[in-house]
Amino acid sequence: MGFWKRIGTLLFEQPPTLLFVEHGKKVCETTKHFLAAMEAFSSGGDIEGIRREVDRWEHEADQIKHEIRRKLPRSDLFLPMARGDLMDLLWQQDEIADKAQDAVHLLGLLPMTLPADLRGTWEKLRAGLWESQRAYCNLIATLERHLKGERGLAERMRELLLEIGGREHEVSTTEDELIAAVYREGSLDPFSKVHLVEVARTLGQVAGHMENAAGRICLLFLR
Repeated sequence: MGFWKRIGTLLFEQPPTLLFVEHGKKVCETTKHFLAAMEAFSSGGDIEGIRREVDRWEHEADQIKHEIRRKLPRSDLFLPMARGDLMDLLWQQDEIADKAQDAVHLLGLLPMTLPADLRGTWEKLRAGLWESQRAYCNLIATLERHLKGERGLAERMRELLLEIGGREHEVSTTEDELIAAVYREGSLDPFSKVHLVEVARTLGQVAGHMENAAGRICLLFLR
């Protein structure tokens, strides 16, 4: 490609911001199956088939992540926002899928019957993550409409950001409740307790990265 043609391409080609939406959609599919794995774990269902679906969607998200990295100009001169900020958003959003995948793999490593005293807190945690996932995926859908030129969506995106933040707080509180209950549970051996604590911490990270990614979406695209 000639020098001036390359410069023209950099100046007038739109940055691949919609690819962040496509990446977000793959992340949403990953977390949808992650929630199904949480339900299967508590009910004694099969996790292996769900794990394969999680792996598939996480891999597709990774492919889009690599495409974004290839297409983003290396200089901020040709972007409406700092490249580093966009890469940080990409990392936070990708971590949602990564942590969901980690959690599902952990759940499949040590099948167990969840003690009755833990089931209520587990379901409360799953419900909080379901609400977080629903709000985050609504934010991705709204961002797509915003990037395609639909007006009047900024307030809705800010409302979803606040909701995601509130849900993250609920999930974090329930995560702590679950960990405390695991330590008190007399029917579990020490290794099982350590395993469930690691699972709980990983589940909480999913909601944490949703909150972080949502904040960066609103910061970058609602200016």
